[in-house]
Amino acid sequence: KLCHVGHRARRVPVLVEQKGQGTCPHPDSEERLDFEECNKETCMSKLPANRSFLQCHSVLDVVLLLDGSASYGAEGFEKMQAMAQLVVAGLIGGPVQASALVFGGPESFEALDKCTGGNMSSPPDVLSDCGMHWVSHPTNVTADVAQALTSFSWPASTSMAYMALTLARKELEVGRPDAHSVVVVVTDGMVMNPLKTLSAASRFGEAIKLIWVPVAAEVPTLENVQSWAS
Repeated sequence: KLCHVGHRARRVPVLVEQKGQGTCPHPDSEERLDFEECNKETCMSKLPANRSFLQCHSVLDVVLLLDGSASYGAEGFEKMQAMAQLVVAGLIGGPVQASALVFGGPESFEALDKCTGGNMSSPPDVLSDCGMHWVSHPTNVTADVAQALTSFSWPASTSMAYMALTLARKELEVGRPDAHSVVVVVTDGMVMNPLKTLSAASRFGEAIKLIWVPVAAEVPTLENVQSWAS
């Protein structure tokens, strides 16, 4: 890390290969690998006087998933919107492409049946049936994404996080080949079907970094949220 305590590694190289009954410590053993702290200054200390938040200039494809469930309350959703706008404002368009999805869930048993595959004769509409609201698809005009987030209304529905994860993964599978892929999920952790959420999260593999941001004062499912992250 460039600030707020990073770690620098050093490893003792092999000078003479082992022979016969000889042994050589594993490259990651304590005999050969050592870490020391570095860059202990705070990240805020690196900001110029006219800025209050960091900016990202890396080559990233970022998908921001915002939980729009009723458990937040209107005030909680407004605070989450404000936080998301600051995050997107720090993503500098050009090297960074950003998209945002506010996810809810089905609001009737009929819609639930469609969204969970119970009614194969009638495929669901991800917006009207399953509550998946794309604020923006990938764009390097990140200021437009931040602006769109300001006017988005609170869905106040259920929380089908696993479908949102699947949509985000499919979005990034056709992303830029030279960009690192990151998904950031902002939630209170009160999602529908934690097991399906875990299954959807596990499909990301190492190619996509999955970050969860719990935003409630108390998250009763915090252990679940931790297990869903990369």
